[in-house]
Amino acid sequence: MSSFDPLDVSRTKVTANGNQEGSQDLFAAYQVKLENDELHIPAFFIESTAPDNLDDKTKPLEEPPSCERLPSVQAAIDRIAGQLAQQEEPKLVFTVHGFNSPRTAVLQSFTRSFLSVNNDTAIRKRGVVCVGYRWPSERMLRPFWSGYSAAPFFLIGMVFVALGIAGLVNFEFNLYAIPFWWRILITAVIALMAGIPITLFLLRLIVYFRDQYRALTYGVPDLVDIIRLIDAALETAFKDAGRAGTRADLSFIGHSMGGFVVTNTVRILSDVFSPFSPPPKTEAKGTSLQEQAKDLDKRSEIGKAFRLRRLVLVSPDIPAEVLMSGRANALRSSVERFEEAHLFSNEADEVLRNISTTANFFMLPTKRRMFGYRLGNVGVLTPSYGITKGLTDPSGHVALDKLQVGYKSLADLYTRLGSDQFQAGTAQRFTYFDCTNSISDAGIGVVSAAKRGKPTDLSSIGHLVLLARYVAGGPDVHSGYFADNFVGSLIYRFACIGYGDSEQAYNGFEVFSAACKDHQIKALRN
Repeated sequence: MSSFDPLDVSRTKVTANGNQEGSQDLFAAYQVKLENDELHIPAFFIESTAPDNLDDKTKPLEEPPSCERLPSVQAAIDRIAGQLAQQEEPKLVFTVHGFNSPRTAVLQSFTRSFLSVNNDTAIRKRGVVCVGYRWPSERMLRPFWSGYSAAPFFLIGMVFVALGIAGLVNFEFNLYAIPFWWRILITAVIALMAGIPITLFLLRLIVYFRDQYRALTYGVPDLVDIIRLIDAALETAFKDAGRAGTRADLSFIGHSMGGFVVTNTVRILSDVFSPFSPPPKTEAKGTSLQEQAKDLDKRSEIGKAFRLRRLVLVSPDIPAEVLMSGRANALRSSVERFEEAHLFSNEADEVLRNISTTANFFMLPTKRRMFGYRLGNVGVLTPSYGITKGLTDPSGHVALDKLQVGYKSLADLYTRLGSDQFQAGTAQRFTYFDCTNSISDAGIGVVSAAKRGKPTDLSSIGHLVLLARYVAGGPDVHSGYFADNFVGSLIYRFACIGYGDSEQAYNGFEVFSAACKDHQIKALRN
């Protein structure tokens, strides 16, 4: 009987008669190779080979441009571990994309990320190794043609019955000879029977829930296995280099639904029965941020060779409830293990504010829309641009009047909740960078229609206009952060070298804050 290897990353192909025919890797791995530019920082691209549809035939993936296909996942794991073991202060940074991200778009985004990090002199020679991780996501509207073949017979039957009733009424009866109330009833029945299948079909086309399923079913478990494999190989590499017991920094950049993938991955990797896992606390027994930091080093250690360092969430598609709830959730249990956590948000992110909140309307258990916003829409309520110190007061409590979700401050939301189960423990773990009105060096809005000296319109009509402009190819309100600009460099620097070293790279707090002010960013930190 063969033994079961929990870290086996290959699957065996089984023929119709039950025979096994070799194996195929669950991941494909590549190392970034630049022809014209010197690569100062090792970079890799790893993607899950899970298909878009579970009944698709698996096909070999084409080699991405500027990449060298590695012969196997194990070869990639060994090469990543070898690169990290050579660094004096090894740092592994994973970048994870969001929903509605087909392979070509992900490759382009990751290429820009690698080039930005590679060209940043503040990050070079700091022991950084980058990995772009792709989980199976697809472009909106793509599942159009499979809508009929995948639909249950019940939904198809509802459409045909609705069409049958409509045809019968039109051809067999004189519609206007039917009493008024009967006409209303017949119209309502037809609209309901046809409307439900059409609505579900449209929800299928936006691929939000399809991507959410793939993120949870494939994206998270595959990323867990990749990190476990690297951890095992890195422990061996450190021993071979005479550095047994060394730990590498493990950091993440999670964009949109990628933030959901990252936080759930860390939650799985973290052992809840570890003696260093923080127990649940009530408001009465809460501890200050300084007290919580005493055992942070131990809580940050995962596996045999990693230490969780920095979590950078960019417009995360996560309910904003996580900032208020004292109950256990994936974000809280994850963020408490990182030494640093940074949130880049945009109040004008119409993808989250309109599309995501609408898609989650029938799932999120809330009675009022003010509690239905996403974490990526958090705003900073400071009077001016730049970095403001004072996220928490001397007693360690969060200044709730300095953060906004939707149209209400956190202070207002806490007052309306009026329940002891809601606490601010998670909120104080982040530094906040509100990029709503951020501009590039050229004075053009990064994630909105803002201009230098002119903030974007955040009225109800303004949001609708911005959504229309985004759909028409206007400002990239959801992914514009990663363009080659000041905001993008902040994201990569925070993930690679941390807030403190990033501040020093800008020659101290005052200069750094002035740079944020010049680019119309509102930041809030302790």
